[in-house]
Amino acid sequence: MFLKEFFYMTRADRRTFICLCSLALVAIIFFGAVSLTDDTSNKIEERKETATLKDESHESADGQGYAVEETNKGSKLFYFDPNTADSTQLLQLGLRPWQVRNIYKYRARGGVYQCKEDFAYVYGLTVKDYKRLEPYIRIGADYLPASSLAEVRNRKRGYERSSRYASDNGENAPNVEHKAYTPKIRIGEYIEINGADTTELMKIPGIGSYYSRQIVRYRNQLGGFVSKEQLLEIEGFPEDAVKYISIDENNIRRLRINQLTLSQLKRHPYLNYYQARAISDYRRLRGNIRSISELKLMKEFSSHDIERIGPYIEY
Repeated sequence: MFLKEFFYMTRADRRTFICLCSLALVAIIFFGAVSLTDDTSNKIEERKETATLKDESHESADGQGYAVEETNKGSKLFYFDPNTADSTQLLQLGLRPWQVRNIYKYRARGGVYQCKEDFAYVYGLTVKDYKRLEPYIRIGADYLPASSLAEVRNRKRGYERSSRYASDNGENAPNVEHKAYTPKIRIGEYIEINGADTTELMKIPGIGSYYSRQIVRYRNQLGGFVSKEQLLEIEGFPEDAVKYISIDENNIRRLRINQLTLSQLKRHPYLNYYQARAISDYRRLRGNIRSISELKLMKEFSSHDIERIGPYIEY
């Protein structure tokens, strides 16, 4: 049918038709060539960026005596500090070049990774990648918060004792060494940890003003203690003090897991961002959570996580 219509066209129409077909063919070839050139250019640029990142450092992780472990994807696992690791090390850990650039930009702006959890906020880092790298993260002492220094804590406690003494005596005595005496309980006597204030807690042998405040702070974050061993999660807590403590598990503030937002859930010490998000997504897709067994279905929770968070959940 098409050939018949073409046959009956005038010579001028045929020329016009052939010209249009030729122009269309040329346009297709031109845009195809441009697209191919763009794809090739992008691949070349990506290879150049990767090569540039690798050239920024001439020392690999193997050269520093790190314990190295091969992964099934060809990357390596070794101990590293995200505040000082160079591009070669970060690439060997399996990070993508654009993730390495983001880490460099963050550090260039003065950003510091003060704990392992800070590294989880690297843009594009998946839960799988973080769990793979987390055991190998080692934050150097120079990058820890200055408040963690023992001499800073001791000086602060000494200043507070002096200030309290001056206040009690109505005078300014900053240089006076004074330690207020607090009567201690004896063996066989106990302090109920979930209801005691800082003054009562200081009656426990080995507990002063610093650790009494730390107990109250951590108790408020948890919602209360369900076991004595939880006190040992406080850095430097004296183990001998545990035998003077009793626990009332009825005095626990539980998490309303079906009402709290993601932001509120992740404030609990036993829930990280990814676990809080998993709970929020589960509620949105399947409705309210009715038992602890539903949390066991989430890959973000290990059996240890379930055991810790279980006593604090209210459905």
